[in-house]
Amino acid sequence: MSKTKSPPPDTPENARTRSLVVLSFWSVVLLLGLPLWWFTTSIYRAPLPLKEMQSWSNGRACRAEFPLLVDVEAPLLPDPEHLLKTVQHALDDANDFSAHHLRLRLARSHYQSGGHGTSQKSTSSPSETQDQTEEESVAAILRLTPGASGSTHSYQLSNSSRIIDLYYSPSYNPSSSASSTSLALFISKTLMEIFVEEQQMISHLLSSGTPTPPPSSVPPGPSNSSNGSNKINTAEIQRKMSRIMRYSPTYHLTFSMFTGAATPASWEIEQSIEEYLQPLLDALSGISNFTVDSQIQFYASPSPNVVPFWEADTPENLGDPNQLSTGKWVLKKEDLSSFINSAEWPLVSITSYPTINFIIYIPSPSQTPLSISGSATNAFLLPQWGGVMVLNPPNQINHLTKADLKGAMDIFAAQLLSLLGAPSHPPSLPIRLDSLARQRSAELLTSASSTLGSLYRLTKALPSISIPTSVSTSVAATLQSLHNACRELKRGHFGGPNSALEEGRNAAAEAEKAFFEKSMVGQVYFPEEHKVAVYLPLMGPVGVPLLMSAVKEVARVVAEWKARRRA
Repeated sequence: MSKTKSPPPDTPENARTRSLVVLSFWSVVLLLGLPLWWFTTSIYRAPLPLKEMQSWSNGRACRAEFPLLVDVEAPLLPDPEHLLKTVQHALDDANDFSAHHLRLRLARSHYQSGGHGTSQKSTSSPSETQDQTEEESVAAILRLTPGASGSTHSYQLSNSSRIIDLYYSPSYNPSSSASSTSLALFISKTLMEIFVEEQQMISHLLSSGTPTPPPSSVPPGPSNSSNGSNKINTAEIQRKMSRIMRYSPTYHLTFSMFTGAATPASWEIEQSIEEYLQPLLDALSGISNFTVDSQIQFYASPSPNVVPFWEADTPENLGDPNQLSTGKWVLKKEDLSSFINSAEWPLVSITSYPTINFIIYIPSPSQTPLSISGSATNAFLLPQWGGVMVLNPPNQINHLTKADLKGAMDIFAAQLLSLLGAPSHPPSLPIRLDSLARQRSAELLTSASSTLGSLYRLTKALPSISIPTSVSTSVAATLQSLHNACRELKRGHFGGPNSALEEGRNAAAEAEKAFFEKSMVGQVYFPEEHKVAVYLPLMGPVGVPLLMSAVKEVARVVAEWKARRRA
């Protein structure tokens, strides 16, 4: 039986060569392969001011303030300064939301005659006071004049002016503390009543942007009662917020006429918009811009789920029992939410900014006249979408003139203000638009801060995500705009160039640009498991032979060392 032939003995030269080969392979891997792999696969993370981002997100970086300056004209009062001090104290005592406060100041005509503003704590000259407030917006002008003989305190506010005409009783005696207190309380109550809705909206916006809202986030107003008025106000504010469209620098307005028959075939929509709506759009241009288009669709019908019912007039309503019965078609309120026929009505606008739809619906002759149950205007508002008006023109009319469309344009103007978030009170349009600018400033401030907070949490939660330089640049621009917006708010500069609204708009845009960076968002959905699945097929065939050969060489060296020690 033959014996198995043993392999030749391993010479020291072969062992040394094998060790050098293994060492050379590991040298290439450690000195060249690993650095090259680290350089080509490492994720670049641009430095971000995480602490400052977190501070803005928590609402600790800036205490937003909305000081509303009210100029007071009292040419016939013998001592207006004392009255303004009393009114200012009453306003400060009644205000539970200090970030939004009214500041009274005698009009500059009083400075020229030697008076001084009560809101100025330091004794400064009229020219210095004018320099300090030359950029501050005047929220309203309060004009105090004596009323008619025998009348009590009252006020008037027109629809197109910021001037509040307050008529005090002729029996007012400035030397009497009771008379002075009575007038001061009436003035403070009037001013709070005018600005209470704006104050509540700004309070809600600022408190919703912080993790822990203050306990008095909804300030009480003149309309509040003692039995849970805060809850009622909160519910009302929530309802308004659900109706308001998110802020955009530009909105697209689409005016549509959907008719159930072939008539009317034309309408003077361009002339109507130019005459009835364009002045409002021009007034809103400091807040947002607007683009407009229009369309007509014939033989249009509402959603199939909407079925109006016939409501016949009773003989009592007719006035004559012998007269033939008449009536109207009525839409129920619960059907209004599904009135829009999205499947057949062309209402999709291809724009990069939000679209607000305004629809005039003319029913078919078989459903004319058509009215909305409980609606005096025969129109309704769809939250965050637009408005609809049902129009019942005379039969067989082929053309709608500007006069026919005037009522619809007035309703659409009111609906537009409601969708943008303008307060419904007071009746003065300039004051309402100023309030809208301040509300939008608060909204943009909280929106940009919230987006920074989301980016901060994303960066901390996903350490493997890349952060390109563009994100760092956008974050820096956002923080700078937020600081500028906070500064302009405290200065009372709410609208116009370089105002709080413009800085807030820039901050929100840069924050969203940073958060939605394409190269960064793509790696959010690339988990670590995918990397393991990519590396294993490549590293396994190469790594196992290298590792086993290194183990064998180490074992051989250890065995030789032990043999030498025994010898």
